[in-house]
Amino acid sequence: MRINLNEILYAVSFAFDATEAEYYERIRNNGISTIGETSILRADNVRFSYKDHRNVVVTVGHSKRIAALSILIGKEMGLDDKKLIDLAAFAVLHDNALTEVIQEENQYKIYNNGIGYSDEDYNIRCSTIGEKNTSLLPFRTNNRDVILFHNENADGSGPFGRHYENTPIKAQIIHLANNVDTHCDLTTISKENHQEICDYVRANSGMLFSVDVSAAFLKIFKPKVLGLLSFANINSFLRSSIKRHDDEYSYSEVDNLATLLARIVDFKSHYTCRHSIGVAQKAKVMAEYYNFPDDKVSKYYLAGALHDIGKLMVSIDILDKPDRLSDQEFEKMKSHAYYTYSILKDIKGMKDIAVWASHHHEKLNGTGYPFHLTGDVLSHEERLMTCCDIYQALAEERIYKEAYPHDKIIAIMNSCAEKNEIDANIVRDIDKVFRDYDFSKF
Repeated sequence: MRINLNEILYAVSFAFDATEAEYYERIRNNGISTIGETSILRADNVRFSYKDHRNVVVTVGHSKRIAALSILIGKEMGLDDKKLIDLAAFAVLHDNALTEVIQEENQYKIYNNGIGYSDEDYNIRCSTIGEKNTSLLPFRTNNRDVILFHNENADGSGPFGRHYENTPIKAQIIHLANNVDTHCDLTTISKENHQEICDYVRANSGMLFSVDVSAAFLKIFKPKVLGLLSFANINSFLRSSIKRHDDEYSYSEVDNLATLLARIVDFKSHYTCRHSIGVAQKAKVMAEYYNFPDDKVSKYYLAGALHDIGKLMVSIDILDKPDRLSDQEFEKMKSHAYYTYSILKDIKGMKDIAVWASHHHEKLNGTGYPFHLTGDVLSHEERLMTCCDIYQALAEERIYKEAYPHDKIIAIMNSCAEKNEIDANIVRDIDKVFRDYDFSKF
């Protein structure tokens, strides 16, 4: 299957940034989220302090700016195109384990009198799990320990005590780029701001950052770079800064990518920790049942894994609310399907995946969302994804319901089909295929 891995990562990075911004906002407000999806989308600056001793700034475009800065530094330090492509990908994925660690920390608090991880523990867990998550992804060059050690300080004062000479150069570059974007303001274009950023790097050269990486940054960081990093220009910069590579990946490699992205989405909420991967698996089984070509089966699995990527834009207070959602909250919850479409729609070669993924709440009678499509325009693939999503949701235990057995699920889905909400023929086929299917083999 031919895809541009970095294009996919750049697209979904928008949702990663929203999750990271919300996480730090919850810390500032003692566990209560005040950033909703709309404010994250529209904010130019989301600023706050973390535990009163770290100035942390998480803004829209955070991951892309880290990728862009990393590319500029990497070029100055002589990295070839293949290494630069991987460097940019790992810059986007630097905190890929964030949602997973949040859920892990919540469990830790239960057995530790409500006390969470220290800064060091948090960084170690994020780096360790993040390294494991990315180890099976299809990259061009050696990236061992890049995620694991991307929080290490040059003087050895980081979470693992690694000095710069024992830290991969890609990890060092991402460390500087991440710190610059979270401790400085890269969204204001002015001589004064440019000078402040340069002063920050100079002040930390030899301590947080190695002398060589600091020198490379200071050489490339001209005032015009702030313009390149702006929300309006960064996408074109990322596409033009490195020669475009659409590579052929094996089906297992695409499946590994899909599984990682599904994990990031699913761990956003304690109650849906296997939902996306469950939908992806069921979508794949049914795609094989309908004799989709191998390439299409792989794309359909990826669509299933990404169908709820928009939920990263929805507040955790809504996703994890144990009570019935208010009308306003439900409207915000419903917005996730549109965000899925918005995130995926411009990725070259993935328009069909964007449609299959984002239309999983559309109904044949036009009562679905986000586009209120009707059966005359909904393809078999869109109808099938809706049914796989419904089946998986009903098969899961939630705070407000038990996990339903197969027969009850099919009875509920048949009732939906009678109301012309979903395809009765697909429900019949799902009943036949899933009745005795062993999903534990995935």
